Amino acid sequence: MDPDQAVLADGIPDEYEFDNLFEPTAVGDVDLRNRLMMTGHTTNYASGDEITQKLIDYYVERAEGGIGLIVMAYLANHPSSVSGSAIRGWDAETMVPQLRELTDAVHDAGAKIFCQNLHYGRQITSLQSERPVVSASDIPGPVNGEMPHELTTDEIAEIVEAYAHTSEIIQRGGFDGVEIHSGYGGYFLSQFISPYSNDRDDEYGGSLENRLRVVRETLDATRDRVGDDFVVGLQVNAKDFAPGGMDVDEYAEVARRLAATGQVDYLVVKAGTYLRQDYIVPDMQHEQELYAPLANRIAETVVSEDPEVSVATVGRVTDPRDADRILGEGGVDLVAMTRGHIADPAIAKKAKEGRLDELIECMGCNQGCIERIYDGAECRCVLNPATGFEADLGMGTLPEADEPRSLLVVGGGPGGMKAAEVAARMGHDVTLCERDETLGGQVRAAKEISGRDEFEKPILWLRAALDREGVAVETDTEVTRDLIEERDPDAVVVATGSSSPSFPRGYRSFGIEREDVPGWDEARVLSAADVLNGSGSGSGSGDDPPTAPGDRVLVVDDGEHHWKGIGTAKTLAEAGRDVHFAMPGADPGADLTGPTKAKLRADLFSLDDPVELHTFATVDAVEWPDVVLDKQGRSVRVENVDAVVLAGFRRAEDDLWRAVDDRPIELVGDAAAPRTIMEAIHEGERAVRELFG
Repeated sequence: MDPDQAVLADGIPDEYEFDNLFEPTAVGDVDLRNRLMMTGHTTNYASGDEITQKLIDYYVERAEGGIGLIVMAYLANHPSSVSGSAIRGWDAETMVPQLRELTDAVHDAGAKIFCQNLHYGRQITSLQSERPVVSASDIPGPVNGEMPHELTTDEIAEIVEAYAHTSEIIQRGGFDGVEIHSGYGGYFLSQFISPYSNDRDDEYGGSLENRLRVVRETLDATRDRVGDDFVVGLQVNAKDFAPGGMDVDEYAEVARRLAATGQVDYLVVKAGTYLRQDYIVPDMQHEQELYAPLANRIAETVVSEDPEVSVATVGRVTDPRDADRILGEGGVDLVAMTRGHIADPAIAKKAKEGRLDELIECMGCNQGCIERIYDGAECRCVLNPATGFEADLGMGTLPEADEPRSLLVVGGGPGGMKAAEVAARMGHDVTLCERDETLGGQVRAAKEISGRDEFEKPILWLRAALDREGVAVETDTEVTRDLIEERDPDAVVVATGSSSPSFPRGYRSFGIEREDVPGWDEARVLSAADVLNGSGSGSGSGDDPPTAPGDRVLVVDDGEHHWKGIGTAKTLAEAGRDVHFAMPGADPGADLTGPTKAKLRADLFSLDDPVELHTFATVDAVEWPDVVLDKQGRSVRVENVDAVVLAGFRRAEDDLWRAVDDRPIELVGDAAAPRTIMEAIHEGERAVRELFG
C-alpha cells in the first residue's frame, strides 16, 4: 500500500507500539480492560419508557469491538426534564428489566457500562415537557429562548431526590456506575455552577461554595441510595466560552472541591455552553484534541486533592495513537473517542491487532450523527452504513461469495468506491472506472472549503481499501453502454454523480426560469466545484487557471442552504477576494446544525474583509459586469463582478443507468439524486448487498 494513502495522525509512524491505551485500569471499584471510553450521547434509538433492540445492538457492537467503558445516554430523572430523545428514568418497574437486558448484553461482550442521570434544566422546551422549563435563575437559555421558572429551595430538593431515585434505578438495572449529568454544557447542575446562568442571592447563589451546593447535595443523596461501592461520576466544564462564564482555573477549583467530597469516582472534562454550540460537539472546523490541555489542567488539580479520582478527556480525539500519546503525558486516566466509535466500533480491536490501516477515522463532519440527532432523527455515521443497523449491516453480517461474480462500478466518488470495496470484501471480481484522472468525486471540492480539509479522510481510506482488496481501478475511462456490453460484467453499479447546471436550479422553486433573468447568458458563470478544484480555493497564486474567479465575486446559493454556498463564500473571502453572497432565505447555511453554524458564523463575521450578505435575494438581471439582485421587490446592484459562482443544487448524471437494461444494475449517490456524501457511501454498500446478498 502506498504510505501516502494511509490515514495516519500527523507525525505518528505507521507501525506504532501502544504503551498506555491498552493498560488495564480501574474507576472506583470497576476494573476496565483498557483506557478507551465512549461518552454518553443521544442516538434517538430509544425514548420514552422503551429500551429498543436497536439500542442494545448499537452498544453491543462497540463492546465486541474491544472498548473498555461505555457510558449510555441517558435517563431523565424528573417529568420537568422530558424531551423527545430522553428515556424516562423514574419508573423502576418499567425500566429495570429492560435495562438489565441491555447491561447483560454489554457485559457478555466484555465491556463495562455506566449510565447518565440527567436533568436538562432550561436546556429543553416546554413544548416537549408540557410544563415550564426550570433553572437556577429566571435567565432565558440560548437554545429555546424560553424564560425558565426559577426554582424554590423545596423544588431544588425535589430534583435532588429525583437524581438519587434514578441513580438507584440505574444501579438496579445492572450498570457498573452512574454518571451525574451534568456539570457542563449549561445543563441543570451547570446552570447553578456558573454565574453565566446563576444570579441567585440565597444559599444556592453568589459564592462558589453556594453555587456548588446543589451538586454536593446531589452527590450526597446519590451516595445514600447506591452505597459507597457503586461508581459515581460527573461531567464538568473546563471553560464556558460565554460572557460572565468561568475559565479553566475556576473550573479546576470546582473539580478540586468535588474531589474533596469523597463522593465522586471520576470526572469527564468537557467544555462550552449552548451559547456557542460548536464547543459542545466540535466539528472539523476545530483542531483535534482541543480539550486535552484543559483536561490535563483539571487532572493536575484533582490528583493533588484525591489521586483515586479518575479524569477523562474528550473532544476530537480521532486516532488511537493520539489517545495513547495523551495518556502518556501523565494527566488524564481515560480518553474518550465517542464519535470515533460511531464511525468504527472496532477501534480497540484493530489498533491492538496492528490493523491501523483498516481504521475508519472520524472526520468530525457531524452530518450523520449530530446533524440528524438535532433534527430528531436517528444517529447515523457518514462513513459507516452499519451505524444504527448493526443487526443487518454490522460486524460479521457481510456474506462471502460462494462463487465470485464480476462487478463493474462506474464512478470513483465515495459511493462508487464504497460499492467496490464492499463487493471486493465479499470476494467478487471488481473493476472501478472513473472518468477523471483522480478518485473522489465531489469530495475533492468539498475538502477545499475552509475548515473542511478532513473531508479527504474517507477518500484516502477508501482508496487504501481498494488497493488492499485488489480492486482494479481505471481512471480516465469513460463508460458507455457499448463498453458495458463489451466487458459483459454480471452486474453494474452506476455512481456517476452529478453536475452543476449553468443556471440556479433552485430558482425554479421560486418560479424563476432562465429566460426570466435578462442578460444571464452574458455573465461569466462558474460552478463552486470548478472554482474550488481549479484555483486552489481561489488563491490566485501563480498563473490563474480558467476557473479562477477573479477579485470580485458574487456567490449564489439558490436555496440549497448547506455548506457549499456559504462555505465557498468564506473560502474565497479568506483568500482575499471581495465576496458578495446572495441567498433566497435569511440564514446563511440554514440547513447546517447548530454546532457547525456557530463556528462558521463566528469565523465568517470576524474576517478582516467580511462577506457581504444579501438575504432574501435572487438574481433579477445581469448587466455585465453588474448583477442586479431582487430583494423582495427592492433592487440591489452588485457592480463590477468578475464572476458569478453557482453554489447550489446540482443535477443527477443518470443517463447511463437509464440506458442499460440487460443486466442487474444499481444507482447510488448523486446519480440517483444529488445529496450528501453520507447517502453516497450508504447506498454504495446497500447496492452491493442487494446485488450479491
